[in-house]
Amino acid sequence: MPSSPALPLAEVRVLDFSNLLPGPLASLVLAEAGADVIKLERAGSGDEMRGYAPAWGGMSGNFALLNRGKTSFAVDLKNPSQRAQVLELARSADVLIEQFRPGVMARLGLDYDTLRAANPGLIYCSITGYGQTGPRAAKAGHDLNYMAESGLLGLTRDADGAPTLPPVLAADIGGGAYPALVNILLALQARSAGGRGCHLDVAMCDNLFTFAYWGLAAGLAGGRWPRPGAELTTGGSPRYGLYRTADGLHLAAAPIEERFWQTFCDRIGLPAAERDDRGDPAATRRRVAERVAARTADEWRSCFGDADVCVSIVEPLEQAVADPALAQRRLFARRVAAGAASMPALPVPIVDALRDPAVLRSAPPLVEAGARSAAWRQPRPAAQRPYDLSGMRILLSGAAGGIGRATARLCADLGAELVLTDRAPVSDLLAALPAHGRGHRFIACDVASRSEIDRLFDAVDAIGDIDAAILNAGVYPSANWNDEAWDEEFDLAMRVNARAPAHFARRLLPKMKARGRGRLVLVGSIAAYTGGSYEHSPLHYAASKGALHTTIRWLARRGAPQVLVNGVAPGSTATPMLAGADPAALQAMPLPRFARPEEIAWPIAFLCSPGASFICGTVLDVNGGACMR
Repeated sequence: MPSSPALPLAEVRVLDFSNLLPGPLASLVLAEAGADVIKLERAGSGDEMRGYAPAWGGMSGNFALLNRGKTSFAVDLKNPSQRAQVLELARSADVLIEQFRPGVMARLGLDYDTLRAANPGLIYCSITGYGQTGPRAAKAGHDLNYMAESGLLGLTRDADGAPTLPPVLAADIGGGAYPALVNILLALQARSAGGRGCHLDVAMCDNLFTFAYWGLAAGLAGGRWPRPGAELTTGGSPRYGLYRTADGLHLAAAPIEERFWQTFCDRIGLPAAERDDRGDPAATRRRVAERVAARTADEWRSCFGDADVCVSIVEPLEQAVADPALAQRRLFARRVAAGAASMPALPVPIVDALRDPAVLRSAPPLVEAGARSAAWRQPRPAAQRPYDLSGMRILLSGAAGGIGRATARLCADLGAELVLTDRAPVSDLLAALPAHGRGHRFIACDVASRSEIDRLFDAVDAIGDIDAAILNAGVYPSANWNDEAWDEEFDLAMRVNARAPAHFARRLLPKMKARGRGRLVLVGSIAAYTGGSYEHSPLHYAASKGALHTTIRWLARRGAPQVLVNGVAPGSTATPMLAGADPAALQAMPLPRFARPEEIAWPIAFLCSPGASFICGTVLDVNGGACMR
């Protein structure tokens, strides 16, 4: 599933073994935030939800709403060869979701302890009714059972003591899917700092107690447990209830606060002498009910239309979906497709800025074993593989020639989208880069100028987030310290070689840290250690590169753990900067030759890649052994 790299979960792969509602809803939200979700279903029949009414688009409408934008494979987990293929997929996964009873995944050899041996970063989420441990762990149950056993259903009793069937699957959604999401996202954040995954035990029955906070407060703190039909939100107050209208519809009235209550009573015509509900709330409720029953729902709509009073008409679902206010908010603007059919997609609680912008995405057909062999070999999201830069947007300064040009070509070939900068455009630079479907850009910038750098970043910010920056721009001044131009060239070397990378970092580092990831690679020089390889090597160049190496370590301490800052220290490289240099000075080196620009580009690209995930504050010597002199 292609995802925009700007989405928060664009580099996350999810294996979803769950069915019906809790796990599929959790993985739907992850998919809408950019994750690559692979749904593994039972061979033959697939997810049980596929058979639920109503049938739609060759599958169930329920299934389509819950599985938009995912990939689905049928798999027989008892088949050793297919289970081995699942294990291979698990090695590349960031998140695994399952909702079997405790012990089932262990019997299949797919439990957390087994999988983390090959994938220590795996976040393994188990959703069950009663948790992985305890006397009820193996007990079967559905939403109604968890609602009953958590006491939540008991809070809905009427005055006769009879509970009512809830209209929502609160345990599946509020006790299962949403807690799974919260914990998965927290675990991903924790992993970004510590590098290891964990096992998440999500128990739907346990999580329902959060919804009973007011009942718990009444009993645990107040010493009086809720009474059937007698509490504020369960029928014990005229200020919070449902009242039948003259045409058989209902008014949902919640004017709890005194100012709302007085306005409500004014609108329904309740005399001031009958408004005090403290002594006999049931009598007040009867008087309110009599007045509400005297008028139709439309009359009450008109009566309360301009009132700030917390009153609504109980609308049928079909009218609620057609509400013009929802159309203005584009709540149902996205669509799910199955074959030639499409319908509005299920709204999920993600703001548009963090959600995949695709209007139409498909629900997955069930791909059976015969058609699956090639699909099993799909690579994981490329930016998760060592040395692959796919899905990354990289900013590269000093891109026009030499090391910069070689680095641009290599990073583009490894799949990155490039934002290139140099003092002036080079006509053939972009045309020479492999595209791989990515749109590379060039923005001219003289990095010696602070205002030019600010202008560059105004343009970069409009493009989108930068995942890595390679700060390669540099000057190699030629003036001798006795020359009149030496002072001016010294200032230029410091502005370009030392100060400009600091300005770049000032713009990049805070945003990268806020996003939780990023790479900075600064191109230094062996001259920072040696003072230069040649008799007339310029002091200002060596001094500026020495300052740059210090900057690398200073930034690394402040960027970690979210942002890894490193550098490379090339030696003499066959670039226009060293045109005419005497190679005789290199004879004492273990590798007595000039480096090729691509030999410097390779370690630069490596430091941007996932393969360098444990390298921080390091300046790699890429100088043919000259650092040993």
